[in-house]
Amino acid sequence: MADFLLKKESSSSFISSIQIQKGASLAFYGSLTAFCFVLAGYGGLVFTNRSQLQTQGDLGVQIRAKEAELRPELINQIFILESRLKNMQTVLNGHVFTLNILKLLELNTLPRVRFNSFNLTVESRKIDMTGEASSYAVVTDQILLLERNPNIEKVEFGGITLGSNNLVNFQLTIFLKTSLFKLGTI
Repeated sequence: MADFLLKKESSSSFISSIQIQKGASLAFYGSLTAFCFVLAGYGGLVFTNRSQLQTQGDLGVQIRAKEAELRPELINQIFILESRLKNMQTVLNGHVFTLNILKLLELNTLPRVRFNSFNLTVESRKIDMTGEASSYAVVTDQILLLERNPNIEKVEFGGITLGSNNLVNFQLTIFLKTSLFKLGTI
């Protein structure tokens, strides 16, 4: 029986030594695989870095070549044009009220009415216009539409005649409120 126990003990130490060897080799191969992945990643980063440095150098050469092609007189013209555009923007910002007036007329003109002339007198806040309409009823509707607008003080009309092509010609004077001459009133 002692022999049997001894054989049992030696066989269990043999099995445990095999399991230790399996575990050690598994850990070794896992570590070796991880090392290979890290090494491949590092190599990829080195390759990418060299490629990007080369691209950066190439782009630097291209930029210097383009800068050499630019003529100084063209650069000066660009700066002059930019300053003119800024000045024009300042002028346009100062004339906002005329844009308000044009927008007012655009929004309050009937489709069957056409204005032929337009004269704005800012000091008296007055617009003198001549126009054509398809009928007398359309002229009446146009005048009523303008009179209902809160930005218009008064509408005067006259000179209604039947013109060529059976169109009704008319004259119109619109007196505007001062609020229309301020920024962003429409």
